[in-house]
Amino acid sequence: MRFTYKRATLQLMTLDDDEALYNIVETHPKIWTYLIAKMNQPSDMSNYISSALSDYERGAALPFTVIDQATQSIVGSTRLYNLSKEQRTVELGHTWYHPKVQRTSINTECKLMLLHYAFETLEVIRVQIKTDLRNSTAQKAIERLGATKEGILRNERQLPNGYIRDAVVYSLLDREWPDVKRRLEKKLEKKHS
Repeated sequence: MRFTYKRATLQLMTLDDDEALYNIVETHPKIWTYLIAKMNQPSDMSNYISSALSDYERGAALPFTVIDQATQSIVGSTRLYNLSKEQRTVELGHTWYHPKVQRTSINTECKLMLLHYAFETLEVIRVQIKTDLRNSTAQKAIERLGATKEGILRNERQLPNGYIRDAVVYSLLDREWPDVKRRLEKKLEKKHS
C-alpha cells in the first residue's frame, strides 16, 4: 500500500525500514521523548516495526514509513491503528519526523492522505488522536487540523521509562471531514504555490 502527494509518500512499513528509521531516532533522540515504545537500541526499532506489522496482519493497523520525495529518503513514520470495523473508528498517531522536515508540508500531506483514506475508503465515523499532555507542539498541530479537544485521560499509560503520562484526546468526525479536507487542501495549495 502506497499513497503519494506532492512531497510526501506513505509506504507500508517493512522490516527493511528499521535501519533508516532507527538512524533518525539515534541521531535526534528528542523526537522520541513523548512516544510510547522503548527505543534505546536498533533491536527496539525492529520490535516496533514487527509489532506494527503484526497489527497490520490482524487488520487493526496501517503502519507507514514516510518518504520525502525531494530527497527520496525515509524521514519518519505514522499510522492508523486501533481500527474497529464494527465501531467504524480508528486512531491516527505514532507520528514522528526527522527534524529537517518538521514544519514543512510533509505532515500536512500525510494527515490529509491518512484522513482521506480513513473517512472515504474505510468509511469510519470517528478518527481519534491522542498525545502526551506535556507535548504542546503536537497539541497545536492537532488543533490546526481542526480536531476537537475532548479532554484529558489521566494516567493513560506508563511509558517504558516508568513515567505515567496523561493523554490529551482529540477527534474528527465524518460530518466534519469535508470542511477539514478543504482547509488542508487550501493550506497545501499555499505551501506549494
